[in-house]
Amino acid sequence: MNNRSIAAQEILSAVALNAMIPLANERTLQAAYYILRGRKANQTLQDVHLYHLYPYYRMFPRFSKEDWEKIVSTLLQDGLIEPLTVKGASAKPSFAVTAKGISQAREWRESYQLDQWFGPFTDAGIAQRIELFWHRLHLLVQTVSHLLAEDLGFLPVVSDKKIQQWVKEQVATQKARALWQRQLCEELHRLWSSLPERVQMLLVGQLSGASQVGKTLGQLAQKLEEPAAYLHLLFRYGLAASLQRLQMEPGQFDLLSRLAVQDDKLDARLTESAARTYSLIRRGWGIEQIATARKIKISTVEDHLAEIALRCPEWDCSAYLDPGLGALIVQISEQLQTSRLRLIKDQAGASVSYLQIRLALARRQGEGGE
Repeated sequence: MNNRSIAAQEILSAVALNAMIPLANERTLQAAYYILRGRKANQTLQDVHLYHLYPYYRMFPRFSKEDWEKIVSTLLQDGLIEPLTVKGASAKPSFAVTAKGISQAREWRESYQLDQWFGPFTDAGIAQRIELFWHRLHLLVQTVSHLLAEDLGFLPVVSDKKIQQWVKEQVATQKARALWQRQLCEELHRLWSSLPERVQMLLVGQLSGASQVGKTLGQLAQKLEEPAAYLHLLFRYGLAASLQRLQMEPGQFDLLSRLAVQDDKLDARLTESAARTYSLIRRGWGIEQIATARKIKISTVEDHLAEIALRCPEWDCSAYLDPGLGALIVQISEQLQTSRLRLIKDQAGASVSYLQIRLALARRQGEGGE
């Protein structure tokens, strides 16, 4: 194994171990894997919210199970984590991070500057928004570049039809084309000039145009002789920081601020699917009705309700959770010093549903601030 492979393994271990710390004694190791992969189902989004793991959500969407198991095995062998003995046939195994593990996580966090690269990630939805932002920007830059070169016979770098249609709408008229050709470069320069130099290089190096074929992150990693996993952190930081600035200063970026807008009809505080559910909830639709109409599982709608309870304090969830019961659930959680749904339910009683527990915990977290 060469030094770059060793470094890549260490970076993945550093990220995984830091993601595990808030979940220790509460969740399974698999829960951390689902967060890093960006799983949308089950309890993953709730865990991201409850434990403030926003930077980790969907960090490595192509993270293979085999690679994950190698990392877990290494962390166990090095004494950084250890399995916990669980009681009961239905109890899910958890784990603990050892004192050595806490120390190592802190050391890795500092040496790889994780706090800096994680800074702009303040909610779970940003992982989805930066992907949309990047795909729009990548294709837009390519299109404007070819417009300037008067060569429209190019193969789009983004195959998504919705993205292609969005870009076509941006340059639909001669006046619009002229505006993009005149201002895009200047706005991009202003947006990215304040970013660290290496981050700028990663962003620009992946763009394609009439006179440049963008490199993949892997190709840039080979050129820079740095692990792709680490450069991925810097790249995500660059996108998130860009999106954050465009949302805060839209008037300073007349054109690029358009890339930060999703669907005007949807609530930007939520992931896209949860926002669609929220729009139906506000129209008085029930859980089963939404699941049937949207062709999604009831459990998925319940995931959305938990997200709405957290992100949208104005939502009245009393139709699903009596305020008195909500207060009782929070009290039990605090007494047990846990957010594990099974433990809370065992104490609260069979009549209390998992959805009610999730709503109570999400509402408490949302009211407590982030």
